[in-house]
Amino acid sequence: MKIKLNEIPENGRNYHLTQATGELKDSLNDLVADRDYDVQFSITPLNSKDYELRGQVTATTEELCSLCGDTFKFKINTKIHEILIEAPEINKAGEKQSRSNHFSELNESGPSVIEYADDVFEFGAFSHEIIALAIPFNPKPELTASGDCKVCLKTNMSQGFKYDEDMGIFEKAKEKENPFNILKGLKIN
Repeated sequence: MKIKLNEIPENGRNYHLTQATGELKDSLNDLVADRDYDVQFSITPLNSKDYELRGQVTATTEELCSLCGDTFKFKINTKIHEILIEAPEINKAGEKQSRSNHFSELNESGPSVIEYADDVFEFGAFSHEIIALAIPFNPKPELTASGDCKVCLKTNMSQGFKYDEDMGIFEKAKEKENPFNILKGLKIN
């Protein structure tokens, strides 16, 4: 789905995209497949070239539990707040632009910045990225109040994962003799 930014009125435009409307079906197929999603957002011009995008993304993906390996439905509910700026044209004469990148000054509660080109914002690719980034590296299903898994019903899933097997590695490390002890027996003539 591509949005022509030059067609957005001064007071902005609201969008509501779902599985039923189908605008994002191709973009999100690998993440949400045939499960429902709900994307609500608005785009408002800030000036003649910059726009503000605010909204909410709700979706469900199918993930593997990082603890037990069972599949479960992972719920995504994330807010989006972006500033859309026009991408700079690349100078064909070989000029280079320098940009500072100060992560230490990053305000995490503020908006992010995304570039667009030719007055078109590719919202399909953007929504795919938002949902993909919301999936954690080690997904886990929701837990009950007592800490039990709602999917596999295993108890105490809120505690960290540990191996029960004693490998004996640490005992061997303690038993190792100091390598400099061998120097005590050397005599210099």
